[in-house]
Amino acid sequence: DAEAFYKACQGRRSTDKKAIFTMICLSPPQYLEMINRAYADKYGYTLFKALEKEMRGITKTAALHTLGMKLKPYETIAHLIKSACAGMGTDEEQLSACIIRYQAVWEKVELAHLDLFGKSVADRVKHETSGHYKRLLLAVLEKSWPDSSNAY
Repeated sequence: DAEAFYKACQGRRSTDKKAIFTMICLSPPQYLEMINRAYADKYGYTLFKALEKEMRGITKTAALHTLGMKLKPYETIAHLIKSACAGMGTDEEQLSACIIRYQAVWEKVELAHLDLFGKSVADRVKHETSGHYKRLLLAVLEKSWPDSSNAY
C-alpha cells in the first residue's frame, strides 16, 4: 500500500486524489501508521510530506487534516485550535466547535497544545477572546479538565 500511495500521489503525472482519499479514509489508524513507516523507509519522507508536496488548496488541507486525525489526532486538534486564532480576528465558530466537540479527549488535546506551542488553550483563549464569550469558553475548559492546576 505504501507503493500504491506513491503511485497515486507522485508516481504519475497527475495525482489520483480518489485513490489517496480512499486509502486514508478506509484504513484504520494502525494500518495507516504502518503504511507511513513503510513509505518513509522506501521514499525518504512521510505521507504528510508527500501530501504537502503534491496537493494544493482545500484538497491539501482536507487530506492533511484527515491523515492527521488518523495518525496524530490530538496534535491535529491543537493545530486546529491555533489556526482558529491566527491572523486578523478569531474564528469563533471554529474555536467553539473544537472546545465543545473534543471535551471527551480534552486532557490529551491540552497536553498536545502545551507540547507544541508552549502554552495552554486557556492562555490562548485569554489572549484571543474577550467579554462573555471569553468567560464562557474558560468555563467550558475548566469543566473539561478541572485538574489542570487552576490554569483557568
